[in-house]
Amino acid sequence: MGPLVTTEEAVSPSKPLIEQHSLPTSIVLHLFPSICVLIGSLIAAPLVVRASFPVELGILLSSLLLGVSIRLGYLFYQGKKHNGTFSLRGIVLYWGHMPWWQYLLIFLPFLVYALVLEVVLQPVSKTLITHVFWWLPMSLLPSTATVKLTTATLITGLLLLLIDGLIAPFVEELYYRGYLLPRLERLGWFAPVINSLLFTLGHFWQPYNYLFIFLLVLPEVCLVYWKRNIKISILLHCTGNTVAALLSLVLLFMAR
Repeated sequence: MGPLVTTEEAVSPSKPLIEQHSLPTSIVLHLFPSICVLIGSLIAAPLVVRASFPVELGILLSSLLLGVSIRLGYLFYQGKKHNGTFSLRGIVLYWGHMPWWQYLLIFLPFLVYALVLEVVLQPVSKTLITHVFWWLPMSLLPSTATVKLTTATLITGLLLLLIDGLIAPFVEELYYRGYLLPRLERLGWFAPVINSLLFTLGHFWQPYNYLFIFLLVLPEVCLVYWKRNIKISILLHCTGNTVAALLSLVLLFMAR
C-alpha cells in the first residue's frame, strides 16, 4: 500500500497522489456498513415495538450502534495502521479552507434546492411505496398513523435529533467524503458520481427515496470534490438532517 499524503498535496483529480481503491473494494467499503445497519434495524424493530416505542427507534439504534461504530472503527483502524496511533491524520482528507461568505453562498441556494426537490419528488416516493416497494417490511415503510406525544415518542424524537441530526451525518461525511471519495480520485469527475451513487444505494431501508437522495447528494459531493473541503458536506448534511428532526419534534408537540 502506497504512502498517504496530505490534503494539500492531493490537488489534481487527474494525478492522484494518495492510495486508490479498486472499484470492488470501494463498493464493499461503501455498502458494508449500511448492510449491517439494515440487518440491525430488522432485528431491532420487533424489540422496540414490544417495548412500546416507535419502530423508527430500531433504525436509529442500529445506525448508532452499527453504522457509526463500524465507520468510525474502520477509520481509526486505518489511522492506527498508518500512523501508529488512533489518529485520523492522513486518513480523513479534504480539509480545505474557504472564507465564511462562500459557505453562506453555498448553503442558502442548496437549502432552497433541497426544499424544492422534496416537494417535487414526494409524490414520486409515495407512488413507489404504493406500487413498487409495497412488499417491504412495515418497519421499513414510513408510518401513516398519527403520532401522539408520549414519553416513548419524545425519547425517540430527541434521539432522532441527536443521532440522525448530528452524530450519524458527521461520521458519514468523515467516512464517505473524507475517506472514500479521495481514494477514487483516479476516476476524475466520475469519482463524486460513483461516491454519490453508492451512498444512495446504501440507504437500503428507504429505496423509494433513492432518486431524491441521489439528486440531493450529487451536487454536494461535487462541491466537496471541487473545493477539496468536506466541511461543506458536513454543514449541509448535518443541517438538513437536524432541520428534518426538529420539524418532526414540532409536529409531535402539535399533535399533543
